[in-house]
Amino acid sequence: ARKLEDKMVQLETANRKLQQSEARFRSLTEMTSDFYWESDAGHRLTQRGSAGKKASTVSGFERGTQIGERRWDIPYLGPDEVGWQAHRAVLDAHQPFRNFELSRRGVDGTQRHISISGDPVFDAADAFIGYRGVGTDITERKVAEAKILRLTQLYAALSQCNEAIVRCASEEELFPQICRTAVQFGGMKMAWIGIIDPDTRMVRLAASYGERADEYLQGVEISVDADSPLGRGPTATAIRENQPVWRQDFQNDPLTAPWHERRARFGWGASASLPLQRMGVPIGVLALYAGEVGAFDEAARNLLVEMATDIGFALDNFAGEIARARAEIDLRAAEEQFRGLVEQSIAGIYIIQDDKLAYVNPRFAEIFGYAAVDELIGRDSLSLVIEKERSVVLDMRRRIQGGAKSMSYGFTALRKDGVEIEVGVHSTRATHNGRPAVIGLAQDISEKKRAEEHIQRYVAQIESAFMSTVQVIMTLGEMRDPYTAGHQRRVAEIAVAIGAELGLDAHRQEGLRVAGYLHDIGKFRIPSEILSKPGKLSPLEFQLIQGHPQSSYDVLKDVKFPWPVAEVALQHHERMDGSGYPQGLRGEAILLDARIMAVADVVEAMSSHRPYRAGLGIEAALSEIERGRGSVYDAEVANACLRLFRERRYQVPA
Repeated sequence: ARKLEDKMVQLETANRKLQQSEARFRSLTEMTSDFYWESDAGHRLTQRGSAGKKASTVSGFERGTQIGERRWDIPYLGPDEVGWQAHRAVLDAHQPFRNFELSRRGVDGTQRHISISGDPVFDAADAFIGYRGVGTDITERKVAEAKILRLTQLYAALSQCNEAIVRCASEEELFPQICRTAVQFGGMKMAWIGIIDPDTRMVRLAASYGERADEYLQGVEISVDADSPLGRGPTATAIRENQPVWRQDFQNDPLTAPWHERRARFGWGASASLPLQRMGVPIGVLALYAGEVGAFDEAARNLLVEMATDIGFALDNFAGEIARARAEIDLRAAEEQFRGLVEQSIAGIYIIQDDKLAYVNPRFAEIFGYAAVDELIGRDSLSLVIEKERSVVLDMRRRIQGGAKSMSYGFTALRKDGVEIEVGVHSTRATHNGRPAVIGLAQDISEKKRAEEHIQRYVAQIESAFMSTVQVIMTLGEMRDPYTAGHQRRVAEIAVAIGAELGLDAHRQEGLRVAGYLHDIGKFRIPSEILSKPGKLSPLEFQLIQGHPQSSYDVLKDVKFPWPVAEVALQHHERMDGSGYPQGLRGEAILLDARIMAVADVVEAMSSHRPYRAGLGIEAALSEIERGRGSVYDAEVANACLRLFRERRYQVPA
């Protein structure tokens, strides 16, 4: 009896442990999102069900509809035929498989993705009797992967778009590259750009790229007039309202109804129509077509709007370039006209002997307003000079007669009609009829003086236009990155002040100013979302930021500045100890102007506010310069900067 009692206790203990183990197993399985399945030797589904509460709907599929069927007999969206053949080969070989992915419509009509794994099952006689396995709903993962891929593609497209903007010199060159970039890098199926014809108010095709683009656009007519039946689609609406139009379900959207039949042949799921502006006025549209429905989420829309904005900046630049080219043509025409007048003029020739005109040519007579040369022969040469300048002219002539080989000078002359003119002469000692004389050339320089004044005004205008262009470029950069508005201007002013402290001349200081205005122009290639990101940059984003000195150099290198502006932009993040970028230059290998710009850039950046931090103040900035003096920063430049702020009470410009 005692043994029986012990066995009952042992049995009860074992049963309790079994129940506890079962409870633990049930708890774990109920928390999983996996489901299980079984199939027979003919690969027909015999069992399918949920392993846990989270998988009770079996990944969004109707339960029981697949029992007795083979997987490849059910209408799936994926994989393709090649994928199915590979999977069936594994099954026919009775091999285990892992993570085979399927895609089909769920009960709610959305596309669902599952991953299944299975092992072959054999009976006691080692005969194959079927498969047993599990499956997982991977829809969320697939959707996330697709979103990441789409954003990655759009970031690449935006970068390529900005590169094309920098490289291209006209709309005709830019537009095809934009369309090709949207498809090849942005993941779009098709892209096209249309421009408004001002005469007909119709949208004219300017460029296109992608799957069957020519076939789709053949015969398409779009008007920008709201009253026209051809002006009610997304393209015309985007232009009229100057706002992007997003069609997330192209085939079922009422606004795209006229194109439903056409679209059905191409398999496009969503479209985007983004207005293109020149000087703030919509002049066309960038139309994009994606393969999947709902492709343009908020992040994608923001990137594409940024792309359209950048294209608008390029169109503004093209318009400005055309205006500048026309101005240059007009200026060259004026210069050629002036040169022709100068080259066709013949100088007056004269001989003075015994202070009297012994010979003059017709041009000399013409200069002084006489019809014939005979009126001047034998006349006192000083009588042609206004009275108050006669002594000076006589002194010049005596110096030539006294030993000076030749002299050039000018004076105010009196024409026959009493009009005063400015005359320039070049006189040389000579002999005439065997006696000493002065021979020379005379020219009416009244026009020349006026022309010189005119040229000086032209030079001033050109210099003003140049600095205005620099200001426009700087303003465009600030418009893309409002958080650092004024950064380039303040860096330029600080650099000029440091240059003055170092004793650089005015011309060198002006070069520092221009380089400061343009040193960050390469940031046009960086998406504005990265420039204004309030948080910490990712390694990839920081790598894009570090590329802006090279981008700035690429933009500026072919511009014929009288200063090393492009080299300063390339080197302004280099450091004396070689720790900078992009080339890791050291010491004297870095231009002095770039060393000045580096210190000015650090002072302004640390003392000003940024999206990711508040301004640290000028003392923190000066402490950094003091800390890196002689190692990171040039010692003389650093000392000049510290003197400027601490002794001369210089302040960062507002």
